[in-house]
Amino acid sequence: MSDAFPFHEALEGARRGESGALDLLTRRFYPTVQGLVHHRLASDLRRSRPWLSARFSTGDVVQDVFDGVLRDLGAFAGQTEEAFVGYLAAVVRNRIIDAIRFHEAAQRDGRRMHALGDEFDAEDERPTPAENAMTAEEFERLFRALAEFDVREQHLLRARLEGVSTFTELADQLGYCSESAARRAFYDAQARLTLRLRTN
Repeated sequence: MSDAFPFHEALEGARRGESGALDLLTRRFYPTVQGLVHHRLASDLRRSRPWLSARFSTGDVVQDVFDGVLRDLGAFAGQTEEAFVGYLAAVVRNRIIDAIRFHEAAQRDGRRMHALGDEFDAEDERPTPAENAMTAEEFERLFRALAEFDVREQHLLRARLEGVSTFTELADQLGYCSESAARRAFYDAQARLTLRLRTN
């Protein structure tokens, strides 16, 4: 990324809802996000779920990501382009997984669906035993409960539960003062999420 790009000014303007700043960020980061989405769709989705690939358009997913990110820009509290790209990457992954869940739910015939998409797990690319055990109905309960949290906590919970960001990265992206603070915030939010799931 070029040092000449006015990232901080564009970010602050976008946070104020200035259309010019939103356009500037979109033009700057659209190619990066488009590349991330295309990689996921081309190398993972089309290989593992060819019946779904026809329902996805890279451009549509990227546009959806930007719509969501720019609407909820208050959740991003980082100060660097690197942190912003990391935040966008996590949002890209979330949108793809959500789209897969939606389409798999539409195709359900009573069988247990794959949790989070087997090929979409970060790092070791294998679903956890807990993910394998979850039914579509349990996923729906989980995401209804997550929706009750603010956007920042939703991002924190999903990034850690789905294994896509470290606590250090999340501290940078979400404005926690340290890795330890991000870790404490996650465990606090996780405890509240567990309680909500038990009581719902």
